[in-house]
Amino acid sequence: MNMKLPCAVVRDLLPLYAEKMTEPETQSLIEEHLQDCQECQKRYAEMDVHESGTVDTASGLRTLKREIRRRRWWTALAAGLIVFVCIVIYYYRAGSLKPIPWEEGLVEVTGIETRDSDDVLTQDVRISDAESGLPETGREALVLKMDGRIRGTQTEVMEEDGTVTAVIQGFGMQPSFSQPPLLLQEGSMTICPVPDRLIYGFEQPQKLLWGEPMNGGVQVLARLALAYYVLIAGAAALLSGLLWLIFRGWKRSWMLRQVFFAPISYLLAHLLLMGLRTTSFFLVRDFCYFLVTACALYAMISLLWQIWLQYRKPAS
Repeated sequence: MNMKLPCAVVRDLLPLYAEKMTEPETQSLIEEHLQDCQECQKRYAEMDVHESGTVDTASGLRTLKREIRRRRWWTALAAGLIVFVCIVIYYYRAGSLKPIPWEEGLVEVTGIETRDSDDVLTQDVRISDAESGLPETGREALVLKMDGRIRGTQTEVMEEDGTVTAVIQGFGMQPSFSQPPLLLQEGSMTICPVPDRLIYGFEQPQKLLWGEPMNGGVQVLARLALAYYVLIAGAAALLSGLLWLIFRGWKRSWMLRQVFFAPISYLLAHLLLMGLRTTSFFLVRDFCYFLVTACALYAMISLLWQIWLQYRKPAS
């Protein structure tokens, strides 16, 4: 029985027929249809034919193949950025230090030693005159012995009525990431020049390690700069988001979109790393982690947005 192809099917097969990429049975059916259908003959004649007499139908297939390959690369890169962000979050939290409250034997003053300006001890955390803010009083250094649980220290120096007070706080690893506990050797620290008073603990309980007690006590607060950065990023996100919404029909509205992604990425980085907490004793370290994570999130959000636009095209 002779089979006749509909015009819609023939028009879909014409590009393949022109390049002789159809099966012999299909080719004969198309030729039979073209003999009787003037509309399909006209459509076939209007095709863009090269000098060789073939139609470049593969260009559309090549374009589709490139598009699929691009989507796969974007998806793979976005997945890699997600993994990178997860690794940064893990190392940040694994390396986070918590203040160690005072206990007997945690830090002890072993005495005062005279040291040359070029004397550097590899196991010491040495605070120079310029870094400590202490006045120049000679080359005497106050030597401290620290318990092995202390992984890092912060020192704040205050001066009032000519009396210099140094406050030291030891930090240890977070309990959830310190299992099994590390067996660390006792460390030492030098404070040069020697302060009039040395106190352990930024908050209560505190311990006077050196010098005379002070009236009223002292308290060192965590840095608040991260809270200001969050407020600035929130205001920038709100402003750029409103501008993007207002000018979304503008030809270059994508620039406002990319500007909006920047503060959003920083806010997400802060939320992922520190949650709702905005105070820090290690401001520089935390801010650097935020910037690295925010850059990765910015690239990831931009890629995911492009992938969403590409997958949205066929439906539009």
